This record gives sequence, structure tokens and C-alpha cells, in this order.
Amino acid sequence: MRRCLVCAKKEPERPCVECRYFVQQGPLRRVPSPPVRVILEDEHGKQYPAHILVLNTTEFGLETEAPVPGRYVIRLQESLWVEVAGVPFRGKNNVRLFDILCVHRKQETASRLNNDEYQLLAGNAGELVQEITRHLPEHLQDLVREKLLAEIEKSELINALRVGKVMKYEGGRFRFLSGQVDLELPMEEAEKLMRQVTRQGTHQREVIISADGKNIFDLHGVPFDHRSGGLLAFDVTEVIEKERRMHQLEMQAYREAIAAVTGGRLYLVNGEEIEKVVSEGTELAKGEVWQTHDLPEARQAIRDALPVLDNRSWHAIALCLSEALTNTLKHAGGGCWQVRQSGDAVRIIVQDRGPGIKTSELAQATLMQHYSTKNSMGCGFTLMLYYADYLYLNTGPSGTTLVLDFGIRTAER
Repeated sequence: MRRCLVCAKKEPERPCVECRYFVQQGPLRRVPSPPVRVILEDEHGKQYPAHILVLNTTEFGLETEAPVPGRYVIRLQESLWVEVAGVPFRGKNNVRLFDILCVHRKQETASRLNNDEYQLLAGNAGELVQEITRHLPEHLQDLVREKLLAEIEKSELINALRVGKVMKYEGGRFRFLSGQVDLELPMEEAEKLMRQVTRQGTHQREVIISADGKNIFDLHGVPFDHRSGGLLAFDVTEVIEKERRMHQLEMQAYREAIAAVTGGRLYLVNGEEIEKVVSEGTELAKGEVWQTHDLPEARQAIRDALPVLDNRSWHAIALCLSEALTNTLKHAGGGCWQVRQSGDAVRIIVQDRGPGIKTSELAQATLMQHYSTKNSMGCGFTLMLYYADYLYLNTGPSGTTLVLDFGIRTAER
């Protein structure tokens, strides 16, 4: 087989997988499409990403930067791993041949891949589906195969994005079918989902967070029968992180635009900033509103707590307070209020746990007169911007906090 080295010298541009001296020819020689992603781990725990380009039951042709010669472990499933050793004189550049030294399966070992393991790596989607559904009742086979092929087609697209994993669930056990081998799923949560899927016989989806909080998984369960089903798992951590960064950039653009348009009087603030704003000054009074008849009580409570103001100051505060509390009742079903004082400034804080203002509607809701998502005049924010000196707004799916600042002038009682 040293002719492989000769090939490398004579035809350096020819891919190794096309060289019949790279991996031995025979009926079991397969070129998986797409290449299968695996991780090589050396005896010190150092890991090297790799792709299986070609294989048979005793050899892997891998594209990897792992040093050759060298011995490594490849974990194919939770209970299946393979020891391999690089062959230095077969392959070129980053494509090298690795002999399979030992296959470990739970309590037993072997010197080569068995038929199921080989098909797992080499078989196409159609062969896999035929194999795993051949024990189903005949009247269900076509239906299940059609559904499974459709799901695998989706998974192959996800595989191309390197975020997916496909498994078969049967009788409380999972069997890896394709996708990202090293994707560490929360298997307890996955099993709960699959139990629901097989019990109810319907597709189920769940988004869960790993125990360490570092990864977010989008799980899809598809029923085959009352005992088995397919599980598609996607690691959407990067997708969500990108969406979060895009949202932050979008919010920053809104912040700058709204601050510019309002002459620096309306600020869109994040959660950390709003906590600081609502804690400044001295608390004078607080309460809650859940029905319209709570509004006059809130106004009276605040008036009693404030120093005696001139009519103009109180008129401005009363109008803005009414608008803010009405919005809370209308859009969130109620919320709480608080009034604080710092020097000659009064701060009115209104908070709720409603759905918040959609980002796409934020500019219209805060700046456009008569814009409303509810059946109302839609003058609230423009009116508050007219009377209040400064407004701070934090809004999102978990609620809205609105802070209004007023410079006050006291009057003789």
C-alpha cells in the first residue's frame, strides 16, 4: 500500500477518496454524503474535529489536522466509541487513513464495525429508513417511512448547518441515526418529550436550556407508533445569540433616533439601567391599579404624598399619571405605581407584566400622535412627552416600566 505515497507524489491534486490504494476496494467501501462529522480525542484529552470522507468496516479515511501517526478515540454514540490509529503513509495533506483498532459497545468489544454501525455511518437515508422500519406492521411502513424521510431531509439541511442530531426512540432507549455526534443533549428532558410523543401520538416541540445554562436546544418529536418515534434536536444557541445581538443593535438605533427626535427627553433603557432609575430618590408612596375605579384613588394617594404643588405642576402630573395607568390597565390588565422625590424633582414610576410594546411598533407608539394598537385615541405618549421633563421606557415580553420625571414648584397650602 505504499503506492498511496507514490500516488501522492505523482498526482498531488487527486482527492484521496478517489485513490483505490487509500481505503481498500470492496463492496463495503463507501463515501458518505455529506461527510460525517466526528471528533478525534487523544490520550491527553485534546480534541481534533474531523470528517469521515470514506470508510469500510475496518478503516476510516478522515480529513483532520490530528497528528499522524497517533492513537485516538472517536465517540459515535453515548455507548459506542472506536479506537483508531493513523497510518502515516496513506493519504496526503489533511486527509489520512486511520485503522480501526477496537470498537467498544457497552460491555463488549470488537475489531470492526457491525452492520448497524456501518450503516449508521455509510448508509444513505433511504437504507436507514428501510432498516429501522422493517419491523413495523406493513400497513404503517409506507406512512412512517414517508414521514421519517421528510424529517431526515430536514435534518440533512440542518446537518449542513452543523447544528442537528437525529435519533430514534424506542422503549425508553435512544439510537443515534445521523447528524452531529458531539451534540450533548439533555437526555432526561428528551426522554420526557418522547414519552409524551408516543403516548399522545402527535408531533411535539420543546425548547429547553442545558443544565449549565450554556446551550439552548430546539427538540422535535415525531411518533412512529405507541412505543417508538424520531427525535430531531437542534442546538440553536448561536442562532438565538445572533438574534439577541441583532435586537441590541436595533434597540440602540431606536434609542439614538428617539432621543434625537425628542430632544433627549425620552430614553429607551435596558433592564439594568431601569433598575437604577427606579431606585433613585426617596419613596413617597406606592400602590396598584387593577380596575378603572383604582385610578382616582391612585391620583389622590399621590397628591396626598406630594408636597403642595402649584396648579400647573399638579395638572401635568395628574394628566400623565392617568395616561400611564390607563395604558397599564388597557394593555396589561393592571400593574403597580410608585412616586419618589429627589430634590425638586418628582418621579412617577408605572410598571406592569404585560406583553410590552413590539419593537416594530415602538417608534409609532411613542412618537406618533393617534397611533394605537388598541381601541383608543392613542395620544398617551405624545401627551406625556409634552408635560413631563424626562421619560424612561423599558419594555419587552416580560413587561413594561415607564418612568416620568417632573420638575416641581411648591405652592402655599
